[in-house]
Amino acid sequence: MFRRGVSVARRVVASRLRGTHVWIQPQPLYTQWIKPRSAIRLTEPARRYTTHSSLYLRTHTDIPPQLSTMDAPYPVPGSDGFVTLSFYSFFSLQSIQTTRSHLQAQWEALGIVGRVYVSNEGINAQLSVPFAKIIDLREWLEHSTVFRGRISRFNWALEHSQAFKALHVRVRPLVAAGVEVGLDVLANEPEYVEPKDWGKELDTPDALVLDMRNTYEYRVGRFDNAVCPDVDTFREELDQVRTMCSTRPRDAPILMYCTGGIRCSVAGAVLRGDGLTNVKTLRGGVIAYGQHVRKTQESRFRGKNFTFDKRRGEVVTSEILAKCDQCGSECDTFVNCAHTSCNLLFIQCPGCAEKHKKTCGRELCVERAQLSHEERVKQKLPPQWSHRERVRPELVFRDGVAHNPLDN
Repeated sequence: MFRRGVSVARRVVASRLRGTHVWIQPQPLYTQWIKPRSAIRLTEPARRYTTHSSLYLRTHTDIPPQLSTMDAPYPVPGSDGFVTLSFYSFFSLQSIQTTRSHLQAQWEALGIVGRVYVSNEGINAQLSVPFAKIIDLREWLEHSTVFRGRISRFNWALEHSQAFKALHVRVRPLVAAGVEVGLDVLANEPEYVEPKDWGKELDTPDALVLDMRNTYEYRVGRFDNAVCPDVDTFREELDQVRTMCSTRPRDAPILMYCTGGIRCSVAGAVLRGDGLTNVKTLRGGVIAYGQHVRKTQESRFRGKNFTFDKRRGEVVTSEILAKCDQCGSECDTFVNCAHTSCNLLFIQCPGCAEKHKKTCGRELCVERAQLSHEERVKQKLPPQWSHRERVRPELVFRDGVAHNPLDN
């Protein structure tokens, strides 16, 4: 019965950590914006729990019957007690500023940190959540008159920790596509392929396999034979992919993958709108495929999955595909220069991190990285690089040290 499902959801997450159950006593937050429990007929079975055929283009539904099992199996949290997850959903979202304010205040009160984008087309979220608050988050979503039934199973990360410092909820496009991507465009969804079936799709004759991530993401991990356009933003990549695919037969097979799936959902819809009929994408992206690899110990992906948070990546396989930008030794650990005004993104091995004080090696950066936080704030400098330079270490490193014209 529905009553039992919600009761279980509020009391326990049956997570097998070393053979024990982890008991949770959530403290849910409800306001007028969220449908109060008294207004929900808990004595009735869940009604109309049906969704659109897509997991991402969602229609409104009633509360699901088993909140405690929607996202199971639950991962083992990191040593700091956090789990990291992501989700996205396309639907018509009104009162965006009000939604943003509620998400910021109420998720922050649950101890949730991360990055959330909301727009008229829906939501895109990457979060780190205290393990004891996982059910609270799901319960909050399913009691919300805005998000109920619209957020599918959480896409659990491969490695867990508090991956963000704070919670930032912003009103902005879900993906910076450079073209208007409304719900009418997103309705042209690509075909979603489950991770377990992805290997078979990769063997499709004449398939064009597109890596819809950035070049630096591709550098540390990828599927063999995948094409990653040599550009610096998703906006540029989408333009190039459309041009590349315009010369192919309309029914030629196109396979796309990205980190968590949303970039491919958008790009695939755009390509379908261009008239291409055989566009498929990896459901849940490399994150979901990595979970499949953990279960089967078989992988067509090699290396590490780059992440846009403090982790800077999570291991899918043990293969190291890249090299340290300073000494050339095998390494796939991305870092940002410790001088925050520099913030250069590059690969650095432990030896070079010690030698250069976790910086890019510029004398200015080594000196300023030793200052206290307060001194660095007082003496803050303007950004040291263009976006292209900041994500293209091959343009700025010479003899193991970054060179900036500002230093001359």
